[in-house]
Amino acid sequence: MAKKKNSDYESDFWRVSMGSGGRVVIPAAVREALGFAEGEPLVLTIDDGTVRIETYARSAERLQAQVRAIMPPTGDLVDRFLADKRAEAARENARDAARDADRAQADTPVERAAE
Repeated sequence: MAKKKNSDYESDFWRVSMGSGGRVVIPAAVREALGFAEGEPLVLTIDDGTVRIETYARSAERLQAQVRAIMPPTGDLVDRFLADKRAEAARENARDAARDADRAQADTPVERAAE
């Protein structure tokens, strides 16, 4: 593998070959620079003819950033979800209590005032 410097882009290029079974060896300098460890699962994506290889952690960070960019700043979604569920449960409890009170009142005999 030969390392080539592209002065136009100020980045490093490595010439690699595809081996049997489609295997490509990532040069040690690249693995070290990207923090890839032996045996670590990686995410491979294709975008507009370009292959991207990244760790699961880096992929998750990138996706979370994309979601944050399109989601309005609404605070902690889990806290909001739990608050909504608690409010819904409180409304159901109040409705059930009112229904039970109405039934109890309907079951109580009405006493007539002494005439």
